[in-house]
Amino acid sequence: MLQSSIFQWQSGAGWLVLSGGGDIMGGAHDAIDTRVLLRCAADGALVYIWAASDLDEADHYLNHLGELGGRTGYPVDIIAEDDDSLRTQLGEAGVIIIGDGPQRLRLYDGLHGAAIDAMRLAYQRGAFIMGTGIGAEVIGQWVIGPASGEPAAGFAWLANAAILTGSPGSRETAILQRLLQDQPMAYGLRIGRNSAIALGPDGSVELWGERQIAISLGQGYSLQE
Repeated sequence: MLQSSIFQWQSGAGWLVLSGGGDIMGGAHDAIDTRVLLRCAADGALVYIWAASDLDEADHYLNHLGELGGRTGYPVDIIAEDDDSLRTQLGEAGVIIIGDGPQRLRLYDGLHGAAIDAMRLAYQRGAFIMGTGIGAEVIGQWVIGPASGEPAAGFAWLANAAILTGSPGSRETAILQRLLQDQPMAYGLRIGRNSAIALGPDGSVELWGERQIAISLGQGYSLQE
């Protein structure tokens, strides 16, 4: 794990970028996309995981990235593709975007197994992994969702974190507060619309876009941390 202050994240040569919700195809979010496109290595494809939404939205977003100067990209269906195809398509990528959308459980289930393993290999060799909205939330240690009323296990690329994007409702806030009471070393990371936090391979932490980031600490943290 790499660490800076309270942040501990997956070790690798790549960048982990967590972006809040909002209009990701224009306006303020373009600044976040452009920074990813400018910083990423020249080799490796750009792929978009669209399990939380639909293929039309994925194509629209990839076209928009092309207009911003991005390399040729393609969508990846982590639900339908076989494991060998996922290892090839994701493992050799230079940029992997985990897209936002209403189908949280579909994305969460689809990432298990070959998909997340291939993403980890790509990240370890230098790929950018950018989660947007729900795609960012599943990267945390816990996923806060109002449906069950309880936090669920995330993929823990950002240890101890429960990530909330957009404008979480009162029910999600209540679930987070219970988590912080039950897990003293947990923290809530709220990422606002058109904002992102970028975690680099040298332990750097950067705020991008509109920089609307808020942190709620569990009871195990002291004021000095």
